[in-house]
Amino acid sequence: MSSINRVSLLGNVGSVEIKEFGNERKLVQVSIATSESYKKGEEWIEKTEWHKCIFGIPNLAERATKIQKGDKIYAEGAIQTNSWTDKEGKERSNKEINCTMFKTHLKNKNSADMSDAEFDAKKSNSDEAMPF
Repeated sequence: MSSINRVSLLGNVGSVEIKEFGNERKLVQVSIATSESYKKGEEWIEKTEWHKCIFGIPNLAERATKIQKGDKIYAEGAIQTNSWTDKEGKERSNKEINCTMFKTHLKNKNSADMSDAEFDAKKSNSDEAMPF
């Protein structure tokens, strides 16, 4: 039987961190907040979840550098788990979304040319595939 590891998020960008490596490679780490509301008795409760999203595919990472705090974003990818041993010898792990596609609706329209733009890493092998 097959399995699927696919995540779709629609939320707001909290922070953006860009890491640059040799050969012009970039890794963009974006925190995305998603929230839900529900009623408990007479009170409305809002629950916010934060998701660590990684944009590492070369063309995708380059476009992701234009994402800014406050942007509304739709992102797709797969969950991956990273494990390591910390300085005290304790086993640690975290989960993140390895993104393969995103679409933004920019809050700051002067910041970039990506308003309502979509970028899919699977289509990024040719310039014709670039939607903007």
